[in-house]
Amino acid sequence: METCSYCGAKLTHRREGPQAALDPRTMKVVLTMIEKVTEAKNHAEYNVIDRLTALMCDVALPEGRPRDAQEWSFSDQLRILTLIFEYVRDRVAYRGEAFGEHVRWSWETVTAGGDCDCKVVLLATMLASLNFRRMRLLILPGGLYLDSRTGTKKKIQGHVLLEVELGDVSSVENQFVVSRLDPSCQDCDVNEISATIAPLLPNFYRIPIIS
Repeated sequence: METCSYCGAKLTHRREGPQAALDPRTMKVVLTMIEKVTEAKNHAEYNVIDRLTALMCDVALPEGRPRDAQEWSFSDQLRILTLIFEYVRDRVAYRGEAFGEHVRWSWETVTAGGDCDCKVVLLATMLASLNFRRMRLLILPGGLYLDSRTGTKKKIQGHVLLEVELGDVSSVENQFVVSRLDPSCQDCDVNEISATIAPLLPNFYRIPIIS
């Protein structure tokens, strides 16, 4: 098993496989989330996100380093990703709503807070502003699911995580480390999933935001 030379994490090669179609309501939520990330730069309010990410780069990276994740080492990518994740997890209020009821723009979530879909949109928008490219939504539609840990069925209102691939520039091969992020889980760090959600991971759909 190959591991990253920086953090010891397992290096994984991802292959997309066939997956059953999403129900129409969840697909609408997915498309709305992707739009809120990919179209954010077309709005004047985007400067809120630009200022936030610029400040984090100033704090975490050496002076003069470009604001482009594709030019950073793996350790710098991980440092900035962790800083942004902790900001969204700790500094942005969680505002519980029905899943997908109102997906806010990232700058709206900064001031008003939001639920899991809003916080993931904010996290993805901030990372995209620094040219993190390989990001996916991990989305679980609302419904009744079998908990693989307990063998019992559990009703879930719906949930979404963010998956980001970080390049390992120390390797000449096409290797990367996959990080899963749940900014709505107050007790979770980078690549940690809550004990409630982890047994349900096989049921999540993986939807590319930016490839």
